[in-house]
Amino acid sequence: MEPSGKVDVIMCTWNSNKPWFKDCLHSIRREIPICHFIVVDRFSNDGTQRVIKEIFPEAMIIESDLNLGRARAEAIKHVDTEWFIFVDDDIELFDGWFKAISRYLNPAVGAIAFEVSPEVKWLKKFSYSSRRIAESLGRKWILEREINCTNTLVRTRLVRDWLPPSFLSSSEDVHLSRHIISKGYNTIILRNRHVKHHGIFGLKSTRKKLWHYSGMRLVRYTPTTTTRKLIRRLLISPLRGLYVGIKLKEAMVVPYIILSDFYSLKGWLQWNKYLVWKR
Repeated sequence: MEPSGKVDVIMCTWNSNKPWFKDCLHSIRREIPICHFIVVDRFSNDGTQRVIKEIFPEAMIIESDLNLGRARAEAIKHVDTEWFIFVDDDIELFDGWFKAISRYLNPAVGAIAFEVSPEVKWLKKFSYSSRRIAESLGRKWILEREINCTNTLVRTRLVRDWLPPSFLSSSEDVHLSRHIISKGYNTIILRNRHVKHHGIFGLKSTRKKLWHYSGMRLVRYTPTTTTRKLIRRLLISPLRGLYVGIKLKEAMVVPYIILSDFYSLKGWLQWNKYLVWKR
Protein backbone atom coordinates (compact mmCIF):
# COMPACT_ATOMS: atom_id res chain seq x y z
CA MET A 1 0.00 0.00 0.00
CA GLU A 2 1.43 3.38 -1.03
CA PRO A 3 0.08 6.87 -0.38
CA SER A 4 -1.94 7.95 -3.40
CA GLY A 5 -0.07 10.56 -5.41
CA LYS A 6 2.70 12.78 -4.10
CA VAL A 7 3.48 13.72 -0.51
CA ASP A 8 4.63 16.89 1.20
CA VAL A 9 7.96 16.89 3.04
CA ILE A 10 8.72 18.90 6.20
CA MET A 11 12.19 19.80 7.43
CA CYS A 12 13.15 22.01 10.37
CA THR A 13 16.54 23.71 10.02
CA TRP A 14 18.85 25.87 12.09
CA ASN A 15 22.36 26.50 10.78
CA SER A 16 22.12 23.14 9.04
CA ASN A 17 24.64 23.75 6.24
CA LYS A 18 27.06 21.06 7.34
CA PRO A 19 29.26 18.92 5.01
CA TRP A 20 26.52 16.29 4.70
CA PHE A 21 23.56 18.66 4.20
CA LYS A 22 23.54 18.51 0.40
CA ASP A 23 23.69 14.71 0.45
CA CYS A 24 20.65 14.67 2.74
CA LEU A 25 18.70 17.04 0.46
CA HIS A 26 19.66 15.11 -2.68
CA SER A 27 18.45 11.86 -1.07
CA ILE A 28 15.05 13.48 -0.45
CA ARG A 29 14.86 14.70 -4.05
CA ARG A 30 15.84 11.23 -5.31
CA GLU A 31 13.67 9.05 -3.07
CA ILE A 32 10.40 10.89 -2.40
CA PRO A 33 7.63 11.86 -4.85
CA ILE A 34 7.40 15.41 -3.50
CA CYS A 35 4.45 17.72 -3.79
CA HIS A 36 5.73 20.56 -1.59
CA PHE A 37 9.00 20.88 0.32
CA ILE A 38 8.18 22.85 3.47
CA VAL A 39 11.06 24.20 5.58
CA VAL A 40 10.82 25.99 8.92
CA ASP A 41 14.16 27.73 9.40
CA ARG A 42 15.29 29.38 12.62
CA PHE A 43 16.97 32.36 10.92
CA SER A 44 20.08 30.42 9.85
CA ASN A 45 23.14 32.52 9.02
CA ASP A 46 25.34 29.81 7.47
CA GLY A 47 23.85 29.54 3.98
CA THR A 48 21.24 26.92 4.86
CA GLN A 49 18.46 28.63 2.91
CA ARG A 50 20.70 29.20 -0.11
CA VAL A 51 21.60 25.50 -0.31
CA ILE A 52 17.95 24.49 0.00
CA LYS A 53 16.99 26.79 -2.86
CA GLU A 54 19.79 25.37 -5.02
CA ILE A 55 18.31 21.87 -4.76
CA PHE A 56 14.65 22.77 -4.22
CA PRO A 57 14.00 26.09 -6.01
CA GLU A 58 10.30 25.71 -5.31
CA ALA A 59 10.74 25.13 -1.54
CA MET A 60 8.48 26.98 0.87
CA ILE A 61 10.76 28.47 3.55
CA ILE A 62 9.14 29.82 6.71
CA GLU A 63 11.43 31.81 9.00
CA SER A 64 10.52 31.43 12.66
CA ASP A 65 12.12 31.31 16.11
CA LEU A 66 9.59 28.78 17.36
CA ASN A 67 10.95 25.88 19.36
CA LEU A 68 11.11 22.56 17.54
CA GLY A 69 7.70 21.23 18.58
CA ARG A 70 5.81 24.33 17.51
CA ALA A 71 7.96 24.64 14.37
CA ARG A 72 6.81 21.18 13.28
CA ALA A 73 3.19 22.09 14.08
CA GLU A 74 3.48 25.30 12.07
CA ALA A 75 4.75 23.38 9.04
CA ILE A 76 1.85 20.90 9.27
CA LYS A 77 -0.56 23.82 8.70
CA HIS A 78 0.82 24.11 5.15
CA VAL A 79 0.54 20.41 4.23
CA ASP A 80 -1.84 19.68 1.33
CA THR A 81 -1.41 15.92 0.95
CA GLU A 82 -3.05 12.92 2.63
CA TRP A 83 0.33 11.81 3.99
CA PHE A 84 3.46 13.87 4.65
CA ILE A 85 7.03 13.08 5.67
CA PHE A 86 9.25 14.55 8.36
CA VAL A 87 12.94 14.36 7.39
CA ASP A 88 15.59 15.79 9.69
CA ASP A 89 18.42 17.91 8.33
CA ASP A 90 21.08 15.27 9.09
CA ILE A 91 19.30 12.21 7.67
CA GLU A 92 20.27 10.58 4.37
CA LEU A 93 17.65 8.23 2.96
CA PHE A 94 18.69 4.90 1.46
CA ASP A 95 17.90 3.83 -2.11
CA GLY A 96 14.29 2.73 -2.42
CA TRP A 97 13.28 4.34 0.90
CA PHE A 98 9.77 5.42 -0.12
CA LYS A 99 8.79 2.08 -1.63
CA ALA A 100 10.28 0.24 1.33
CA ILE A 101 8.38 2.19 3.97
CA SER A 102 5.13 2.15 1.98
CA ARG A 103 5.01 -1.66 2.12
CA TYR A 104 4.23 -1.50 5.82
CA LEU A 105 1.26 0.83 5.59
CA ASN A 106 -2.20 -0.37 6.54
CA PRO A 107 -5.41 1.31 7.75
CA ALA A 108 -4.26 1.15 11.41
CA VAL A 109 -0.95 2.99 10.86
CA GLY A 110 -0.80 6.63 11.88
CA ALA A 111 2.96 7.18 11.52
CA ILE A 112 5.93 5.02 10.57
CA ALA A 113 9.70 5.47 10.40
CA PHE A 114 12.89 3.50 9.89
CA GLU A 115 15.45 3.29 12.65
CA VAL A 116 18.46 5.61 12.33
CA SER A 117 22.07 4.47 12.34
CA PRO A 118 25.17 6.45 13.43
CA GLU A 119 28.21 6.49 11.17
CA VAL A 120 30.82 5.67 13.85
CA LYS A 121 31.50 1.93 13.63
CA TRP A 122 31.85 1.14 17.33
CA LEU A 123 28.77 3.22 18.18
CA LYS A 124 26.78 1.49 15.45
CA LYS A 125 27.86 -1.85 16.90
CA PHE A 126 26.76 -0.73 20.38
CA SER A 127 23.43 0.53 19.03
CA TYR A 128 22.67 -2.72 17.22
CA SER A 129 23.65 -4.84 20.24
CA SER A 130 21.73 -2.90 22.92
CA ARG A 131 18.75 -5.26 23.07
CA ARG A 132 20.86 -8.40 23.27
CA ILE A 133 23.08 -6.88 25.99
CA ALA A 134 20.08 -5.70 28.01
CA GLU A 135 18.65 -9.21 27.96
CA SER A 136 21.98 -10.73 29.01
CA LEU A 137 21.97 -8.39 32.03
CA GLY A 138 18.53 -9.64 32.97
CA ARG A 139 16.84 -6.35 32.10
CA LYS A 140 13.47 -6.31 30.38
CA TRP A 141 13.73 -4.79 26.93
CA ILE A 142 10.99 -2.19 26.50
CA LEU A 143 9.99 -1.53 22.92
CA GLU A 144 8.75 2.06 22.95
CA ARG A 145 5.68 2.75 20.87
CA GLU A 146 6.72 6.34 20.25
CA ILE A 147 8.36 7.10 16.91
CA ASN A 148 11.05 9.64 16.15
CA CYS A 149 10.56 12.33 13.51
CA THR A 150 13.81 11.74 11.64
CA ASN A 151 12.35 10.03 8.54
CA THR A 152 8.71 9.62 9.33
CA LEU A 153 5.64 9.12 7.16
CA VAL A 154 2.58 10.61 8.91
CA ARG A 155 -1.16 10.46 8.21
CA THR A 156 -1.98 14.17 7.94
CA ARG A 157 -5.52 14.31 9.29
CA LEU A 158 -4.43 12.83 12.61
CA VAL A 159 -2.09 15.71 13.43
CA ARG A 160 -3.92 18.75 12.07
CA ASP A 161 -4.95 19.60 15.63
CA TRP A 162 -1.63 18.75 17.29
CA LEU A 163 -0.38 21.61 19.47
CA PRO A 164 2.72 20.78 21.54
CA PRO A 165 3.79 22.99 24.46
CA SER A 166 5.57 26.12 23.21
CA PHE A 167 8.68 25.35 25.28
CA LEU A 168 9.17 21.85 23.86
CA SER A 169 12.33 21.56 21.79
CA SER A 170 13.19 17.96 22.59
CA SER A 171 11.02 14.82 22.75
CA GLU A 172 8.41 16.63 20.69
CA ASP A 173 8.24 13.46 18.61
CA VAL A 174 7.09 11.56 21.71
CA HIS A 175 4.37 14.16 22.25
CA LEU A 176 3.32 13.78 18.61
CA SER A 177 3.29 9.98 18.84
CA ARG A 178 1.04 10.01 21.87
CA HIS A 179 -1.34 12.36 20.06
CA ILE A 180 -1.60 9.86 17.20
CA ILE A 181 -1.97 6.86 19.50
CA SER A 182 -4.74 8.63 21.45
CA LYS A 183 -6.79 8.58 18.23
CA GLY A 184 -6.56 4.82 18.00
CA TYR A 185 -3.75 4.54 15.45
CA ASN A 186 -0.37 2.81 15.63
CA THR A 187 3.08 4.34 15.42
CA ILE A 188 5.80 2.02 14.17
CA ILE A 189 9.59 2.03 14.09
CA LEU A 190 10.97 -0.37 11.48
CA ARG A 191 14.22 -1.95 12.60
CA ASN A 192 14.98 -4.16 9.61
CA ARG A 193 16.70 -1.31 7.75
CA HIS A 194 18.37 1.91 8.86
CA VAL A 195 18.73 5.39 7.43
CA LYS A 196 22.09 7.12 7.66
CA HIS A 197 22.34 9.61 10.53
CA HIS A 198 25.08 12.16 9.96
CA GLY A 199 26.44 14.51 12.60
CA ILE A 200 28.85 14.52 15.52
CA PHE A 201 29.05 11.08 17.09
CA GLY A 202 31.33 9.31 19.47
CA LEU A 203 32.11 10.76 22.89
CA LYS A 204 31.21 14.32 21.85
CA SER A 205 27.69 13.21 21.07
CA THR A 206 27.04 12.28 24.69
CA ARG A 207 26.46 15.97 25.48
CA LYS A 208 23.22 15.79 23.49
CA LYS A 209 21.86 13.74 26.39
CA LEU A 210 21.53 17.09 28.17
CA TRP A 211 18.99 18.15 25.54
CA HIS A 212 17.26 14.78 25.21
CA TYR A 213 16.69 14.31 28.93
CA SER A 214 15.44 17.84 29.48
CA GLY A 215 12.64 17.13 27.03
CA MET A 216 12.11 13.59 28.33
CA ARG A 217 11.45 14.94 31.81
CA LEU A 218 8.87 17.41 30.56
CA VAL A 219 6.88 14.91 28.48
CA ARG A 220 7.28 12.13 31.10
CA TYR A 221 8.80 9.89 28.42
CA THR A 222 8.88 6.85 30.67
CA PRO A 223 6.92 7.08 33.93
CA THR A 224 9.43 4.81 35.64
CA THR A 225 12.35 7.21 35.06
CA THR A 226 13.11 9.10 38.28
CA THR A 227 16.00 11.12 39.66
CA ARG A 228 16.85 8.27 42.03
CA LYS A 229 17.03 5.76 39.19
CA LEU A 230 19.23 8.03 37.08
CA ILE A 231 21.61 8.53 40.03
CA ARG A 232 21.75 4.76 40.56
CA ARG A 233 22.42 4.22 36.88
CA LEU A 234 25.30 6.72 36.97
CA LEU A 235 26.84 5.06 40.04
CA ILE A 236 26.95 1.65 38.37
CA SER A 237 27.85 2.98 34.91
CA PRO A 238 31.60 2.16 35.21
CA LEU A 239 30.76 -1.50 35.84
CA ARG A 240 28.07 -1.55 33.18
CA GLY A 241 30.41 0.16 30.70
CA LEU A 242 33.18 -2.33 31.43
CA TYR A 243 30.81 -5.28 30.98
CA VAL A 244 29.46 -3.99 27.66
CA GLY A 245 32.92 -2.96 26.44
CA ILE A 246 34.26 -6.45 27.04
CA LYS A 247 31.17 -8.04 25.52
CA LEU A 248 31.54 -6.02 22.32
CA LYS A 249 35.36 -5.86 22.39
CA GLU A 250 35.08 -2.07 22.00
CA ALA A 251 36.98 0.03 24.57
CA MET A 252 35.30 3.30 23.55
CA VAL A 253 31.96 2.00 24.79
CA VAL A 254 33.14 2.32 28.42
CA PRO A 255 33.57 6.14 28.54
CA TYR A 256 30.57 6.53 26.22
CA ILE A 257 28.23 4.83 28.71
CA ILE A 258 29.66 6.74 31.69
CA LEU A 259 29.41 10.13 29.98
CA SER A 260 25.93 9.34 28.63
CA ASP A 261 24.66 8.54 32.11
CA PHE A 262 26.30 11.66 33.57
CA TYR A 263 24.80 14.02 30.99
CA SER A 264 21.42 12.27 31.18
CA LEU A 265 21.20 13.01 34.90
CA LYS A 266 22.44 16.57 34.45
CA GLY A 267 19.90 17.28 31.69
CA TRP A 268 17.14 15.76 33.84
CA LEU A 269 18.03 17.91 36.86
CA GLN A 270 18.72 21.15 34.94
CA TRP A 271 16.07 20.74 32.24
CA ASN A 272 15.38 24.49 31.98
CA LYS A 273 19.01 25.17 31.10
CA TYR A 274 19.34 22.65 28.26
CA LEU A 275 15.88 22.61 26.71
CA VAL A 276 17.09 24.37 23.54
CA TRP A 277 20.15 22.85 21.86
CA LYS A 278 22.02 25.78 20.28
CA ARG A 279 23.57 25.22 16.86
